[in-house]
Amino acid sequence: MVNDFINGVGAFVMAHWRKDNDLSKKQLDEAIDGIFNQTDDRWHIIIVDDNSPCKEAKEYLQEVKNRDKDRIHIIYRNESGGPGIARNEGIKYAYEHNFPIVLFNDADDISNPRRLELVREKFVKDDEVNVVYSTFIVVDEYTNIVPEDKISSSIKEILDGHKHDIVEGENAWIKIGTEKNYTNLTSSTAVRTELAVNVPFPNVKVSEDTHAWLRYGASKGKFVYDKIIPTLYRVPQNTECATRARIKDFYKIKSDIDTDGFKQAMEMAINNGNIDKSMKDTLMVKFYIKLAESLAKGNQFELAKKQISKAMNISEIQAKECLKTKEILNI
Repeated sequence: MVNDFINGVGAFVMAHWRKDNDLSKKQLDEAIDGIFNQTDDRWHIIIVDDNSPCKEAKEYLQEVKNRDKDRIHIIYRNESGGPGIARNEGIKYAYEHNFPIVLFNDADDISNPRRLELVREKFVKDDEVNVVYSTFIVVDEYTNIVPEDKISSSIKEILDGHKHDIVEGENAWIKIGTEKNYTNLTSSTAVRTELAVNVPFPNVKVSEDTHAWLRYGASKGKFVYDKIIPTLYRVPQNTECATRARIKDFYKIKSDIDTDGFKQAMEMAINNGNIDKSMKDTLMVKFYIKLAESLAKGNQFELAKKQISKAMNISEIQAKECLKTKEILNI
């Protein structure tokens, strides 16, 4: 198994969906350049086009493939299922071709040059490692670093979580769900291919990554953090997040999906012996209170109140105890 990670190919799986505009093309080129610039050249790129609405955007992927026909593979889907379903297609290809590591890389984000090198090192060093993730640097649509005062509260919450009490080790889902909320950005996450194929992304278009990370963390194995390979994470500054702008009731849907992911992770952990079922109520209370805190930071106060009510319905005593440390929840 160790030899597989020493000698095996790291598969960069990239979900792709684009309209025809020059800026998107430029960002894709930068994402591909980031992989070509890897210090470890044992890589393969799997681009899964999620039925892009523009013919020219699809055709351009053939030009991308021509940069290295042996190491770039393009998959075209006939219908759009969202980035999670597209990634599942790439994971399947990686598994069928015996690539032991999957590194997710969105089509507009840029991997650190040493990403594959150091991710491989972590998998080789400890055969219990399932997931390796890093922090990130926020850049705008033109790849300029975004000043801290321009970064949204939700992204700041993730970055703050990388400065102290970092999520690592076994049962990572508990800390993610009850203390941190979102932890590992998609384009800074690498996973054992065998785990990724057995724990696929759900068939949803919102928060599919959080759902997967929670279930990864509930599987037997460890999360590991690497602080020196930050991804460049693209956040356009003059437009609203595309997903949030496109989907009505985004925060309500996200909350429901995150809750489902946490509950599924908990059942997985009980079934595989990672936790005892007597912990269920306590963990659900902590999850709802943490979710409420994150929603309140995003000014979603009514939704936050609903999460608090759910926690109170499980255990008023435990919920009130959790709320003592959440000043923002005096709503």
